[in-house]
Amino acid sequence: MNGKDIDMPDYKDFSEDEERIYDIEIGKLIKRLQSGQSLDEACSAIEAVDEELKQVIADDVLKIVIAELHYNQGMNFEQVAQRLNITVKQIEDTNRIMIEDVMLTVKNKNSTSGTA
Repeated sequence: MNGKDIDMPDYKDFSEDEERIYDIEIGKLIKRLQSGQSLDEACSAIEAVDEELKQVIADDVLKIVIAELHYNQGMNFEQVAQRLNITVKQIEDTNRIMIEDVMLTVKNKNSTSGTA
């Protein structure tokens, strides 16, 4: 069974230039957030021409920040939402997507490695 048989989300393959832009912009966003900007303020400065790439960068930085603030630093969702100036529902929805991604990855890895 290949990875296509598992219900994995569709991820766009980006060019090398897009990957370079992604890496640079993620770094800039994290610095903006660390300096106290809200998520919307930080994301409004993303310097990517492609709207899909902008959205991927914004989505991924939110996942990174949730992982850092909630899972590493122990902030609750309300504190994370307040820090980023977004709703708790946005945090909960993104966290759910993160967990689903992890579960699908584990399921896919187990299916392709022959273990249960």
